[in-house]
Amino acid sequence: MSFPATSTWLCGDQYVSIQAGKPFLLGILNVTPDSFSDGGKYLSRVEAVRRGIKLLQSAHGLDVGGESTRPGAEPISALEERKRVIPVLREMRKEMPHALLSIDTYKAEVALAAIELAGVDVVNDVGAGNWDVSMWGVMEKSRVGYICMHTLGRPKEMQVNPRYDQVTGEVKEFFATKRGEWEIRKMAPERLVFDVGIGFGKRPEDNRMLLEADWAGLERPLAWGLSRKSFLELTQREKGMQNRDAALDFWNQRLLERGLPMIWRVHDPLRIKEAWRIFSDDVQAMAR
Repeated sequence: MSFPATSTWLCGDQYVSIQAGKPFLLGILNVTPDSFSDGGKYLSRVEAVRRGIKLLQSAHGLDVGGESTRPGAEPISALEERKRVIPVLREMRKEMPHALLSIDTYKAEVALAAIELAGVDVVNDVGAGNWDVSMWGVMEKSRVGYICMHTLGRPKEMQVNPRYDQVTGEVKEFFATKRGEWEIRKMAPERLVFDVGIGFGKRPEDNRMLLEADWAGLERPLAWGLSRKSFLELTQREKGMQNRDAALDFWNQRLLERGLPMIWRVHDPLRIKEAWRIFSDDVQAMAR
């Protein structure tokens, strides 16, 4: 089955149209002291909301997380996570009533609070419903969009000697199983987006295989979280690039060439948009 050029993502009352070649940009806002890239920068509600508003000037949506899931990170309680994210999300909803807001959490309690108290449109679950068995019960009672990510283990152990026989096939099988479980619960497939989990229980060669794989038969859009990931250093060294941003641009171009609907989680959507525009101009020039 060929992938449609445009895919609809049902996120509560919003119907998000995701077009091939025009990724939906989801800005990343971490209100944590220990995230790998921007931990500690936006701990105050005022600073976090200011940053969220700035991100939404360039991004199509905002993904707010209150617990670091970087390799080796320590878990926190649902109460602590709620204290970090709910005030920020509520204020963001007041400031930008029509913005698409996402909560990055694997805890059902936090997801429910974000839906009921802040009106979020998406739950971004790195645990895919496996780390908290109550999560999909929350999903059944709502209409929000859902990002279902593949990972191998929890943050404390996921990068400790990860191994696959065939990583692409195993991730595709995981997605097929999850979609089947989702539909058994009679939840709309249009709410579902998948994420291969770059850097989550993956070796550098696994990340590369997943980025180079053919995902046209998946039928649902993929979310890609490449921004500032450590695997980019390998690409940077191999290709003699100046920094991780250049390596990120390289992989983003490769993804764009596939012509599939995608969501990109990004720390700097303005820079991504500029690089994307330059790449699009280059493609058009080559076609002439």
